[in-house]
Amino acid sequence: MGFYTGCTGQLIYLGKPVAKVRDWSMETSLDMLETTTLENCTKTFVPGPKSTTGSATLMYYRLEGGESATYTEFTALLNKIQKVGQITVADRVQIKLVVGPLNTDDIILNAYITSAQISTSPNELVMVPIQFQVDGDFQFGGMIS
Repeated sequence: MGFYTGCTGQLIYLGKPVAKVRDWSMETSLDMLETTTLENCTKTFVPGPKSTTGSATLMYYRLEGGESATYTEFTALLNKIQKVGQITVADRVQIKLVVGPLNTDDIILNAYITSAQISTSPNELVMVPIQFQVDGDFQFGGMIS
């Protein structure tokens, strides 16, 4: 039996961890469709579509020297929404959310970045919170194709 801490978590895009990610989260919700008929005295339901959204907090960190061989620049995700022109299907990203050291714990998904905010305050790191909407289903484990 094992447990994981935030130290093992990563957000991977373009095959490399995004530099630097403070945190990420993902939430899946299920729509319930009512099937109650006039004869029923209590409501009944069946599962409907599910949807998944998520968020991450990126740090405004520019890669130095040979770091680009190890990390993906945070702007690779930021540029999918904060750009000139229309957002298109070409702006969909495939990311991997790493929970622990086993790849069976990884969550792989296609998503659109739906919001991004750059915020700063004196003597603090510049943070870039982003939100994303998962497009389609996600899978656990394995490698990004």
